[in-house]
Amino acid sequence: MAIKNTFGIHNEDLDVLLDINDFTQSDVDKLHQLRPIVESKLPELTEKFYVQLQGNETTAHYLEGRLEALKATHLAWLKGLFTENFDQAYVDFLWNIGRVHAKLHIAPLFVAASMSYLRAEFPKLISYEEAQSLGYTQSELVSPILKMLDINQFVIDNSYNERLLEVTGISKKLLQRLMS
Repeated sequence: MAIKNTFGIHNEDLDVLLDINDFTQSDVDKLHQLRPIVESKLPELTEKFYVQLQGNETTAHYLEGRLEALKATHLAWLKGLFTENFDQAYVDFLWNIGRVHAKLHIAPLFVAASMSYLRAEFPKLISYEEAQSLGYTQSELVSPILKMLDINQFVIDNSYNERLLEVTGISKKLLQRLMS
């Protein structure tokens, strides 16, 4: 299969996702334009997110003794959604997040729950007036955020799953045969 994306990313599965969700440089440009609007709101979003995690007995124990460091890491990742170039280096960064999660036994459930929370909260951060000030509707600005969250989750989850295959010694092809 030939890679279609224009970002210099060499991952066939990710290329399919980018094609299907129509993620383009225009989306990246909108994310960068959103930075001045959302950046000051991200610390509060991070605080609210960690309150949610602390309120769940399954996730709370992962935070013990590391809460402030995790908040700082999460905030930096959130800022990156609006500042980083979308290229192979960014995908490698996300891949590493998945590896760290696998090493620390942080199940994909937590990434999925986190992304779900963020998908619900991000649309609230952009007012009609703020969108208009950039020459867009709210949905035209929320769409690239949601696409980017999907991309992040996909790469992080795939990295985690690849690590599981490595640890178990099962190849991707063997796993696919076993599942059919």
